[in-house]
Amino acid sequence: MRYLILNRASLAGRPYPDWLGADHEAVLLTDAATVSSDPEVRSAQLAGYAHAEFFDDFHFNPLVESRAVALHRKMAFDRVIALSEFDLVRAARLRELFAVPGQDVASATAFRDKLEMKRILERAGVPLAPYAPVANLADLLGFIDQQGFPVVVKPRWGGGSIDVHVLHNHQDVDSLLAAHRALGTDDGAQLLAEKYIEHELIHIDGLVVAGETLLMWPSTHGRTTCLDFKEGGALQSSLLDPADPLLTPVRDLTRQALAALPTPDTCMFHAEVFLDADRRLVFNEIASRMGGGLIEGVLRLGFGITLPEVYVGALSGRTPPRIPAEPVQIAGWSLFPPRAGTLVEIPDTCPVPGISVYSRHAEPGTVLEAAQLSVSKIGSVLATGHARDEVETALTEALAWFERSTVIRPGAEGGEAGSTT
Repeated sequence: MRYLILNRASLAGRPYPDWLGADHEAVLLTDAATVSSDPEVRSAQLAGYAHAEFFDDFHFNPLVESRAVALHRKMAFDRVIALSEFDLVRAARLRELFAVPGQDVASATAFRDKLEMKRILERAGVPLAPYAPVANLADLLGFIDQQGFPVVVKPRWGGGSIDVHVLHNHQDVDSLLAAHRALGTDDGAQLLAEKYIEHELIHIDGLVVAGETLLMWPSTHGRTTCLDFKEGGALQSSLLDPADPLLTPVRDLTRQALAALPTPDTCMFHAEVFLDADRRLVFNEIASRMGGGLIEGVLRLGFGITLPEVYVGALSGRTPPRIPAEPVQIAGWSLFPPRAGTLVEIPDTCPVPGISVYSRHAEPGTVLEAAQLSVSKIGSVLATGHARDEVETALTEALAWFERSTVIRPGAEGGEAGSTT
């Protein structure tokens, strides 16, 4: 079979031809930034592909779909694969154009458009925070009059906590208006407002193959949240212990959401649930893709699998490996975000006990900007242990060590700007 791959992640971690197997052919359309300028490295990255093309401005470039259609006329694709949240609807459109199996536009939209998602979940009785679409200022003020401050406003089609605002007062409303000029247009903005809930954020990651859920395990962000990066705070997460009393109710709520939505027969998923101040579970949202941050690494340490590899292999007809019913060890991760300034010193190795992997993501001399994404980072760690509290202790100690060992001087002092995502 011939597979069209839409890709925007590093090719070093996405060997699609190997995942599909030798009996299948892979054609790659990828972001130009994922391909090395070094000829030898590029050759290794593209080994195994029958054809590959690269695109600048991949996210907004309509030529990606145009070339896919032109190539389909010549090559007749049997399947379309996309792992990024921002390519799910694009891939679904191509499947419908090509009349090939896989997630359709209605399903992809239900998992991408947060308003459509919440309407479906609400009809199914899934507990949600109060919400409303926001196309203009009148919509927003009406919601605030009903619910009061604080209010969360986010893009309906967003991801990675990009452009998420927590409004505490009318000054924050004015700031939102300055950032979203579409709120003043006849077409309106594509935003969603929700009542803010004080919470501990739990995320649930898993895999469905041929309609059977092979993996569903929750993790907690503990005292951190996906919005802490706006204040320069680290983001961390740890798998729940098998004996945690939250395990069963969180998984039951996730199953309820998956049953309500038009879930594909085979898909990865990443869900979020709030545990509010009264210990009640409130469903936030769910995506039909791999979770971000270092979730892939945690699942590899905890369950012994590379989740995207198992998913792509299942799409190509491979029998999935046996996945343990519970983690073989508890694992967690932490991301150390940048702050504005010039990076002077950053450590090479981490001496903290319990840390399995430490990575640095910026070099001395790099001019840093404040984090724009919840997964922005200049350093990161993966930790393992026998229990969640052991893992969280290692993550806390690693953060303290990293902050002591890293020097960022305010201002740009002749360095070179660099990516920290």
